[in-house]
Amino acid sequence: MSQYRLAFPEVAVDFMNQDHHEFAALREKLLAVIAAGTAASGIEPLLAELHSHTVRHFADEEKLMQDTGFPVYPVHKGEHDSVLADMAARIAEWRQTGDHGALQVWLEHAVGDWLVAHIASMDTVTARFAAGKQGR
Repeated sequence: MSQYRLAFPEVAVDFMNQDHHEFAALREKLLAVIAAGTAASGIEPLLAELHSHTVRHFADEEKLMQDTGFPVYPVHKGEHDSVLADMAARIAEWRQTGDHGALQVWLEHAVGDWLVAHIASMDTVTARFAAGKQGR
């Protein structure tokens, strides 16, 4: 088991679970290559993939919320927007400074803690609501 592996709950919507596992795996891989002392050229594509994966996942979740009339969509969307802004800023900072340590701390703590908390709260409620609306 990877030292960077996260434990988080499954939710009531399959695509969300799949995306959460993919995100967690990308985060683990990034942390492992940073810890191995990988050059920036090896980190950059993984960061770009993590960002694009997150953008797509959030868009898919937001469509689900809109399609099912999720009543607190603006709150959940607001957190997505905040996370994407922070992610873009952290990636830009890393590109400017090349500070592997700061990138590692952000991925390990801020991103890891956020992911677990977000899935356990907002995503669990959203998925339960959507599954109920879709008759699952």
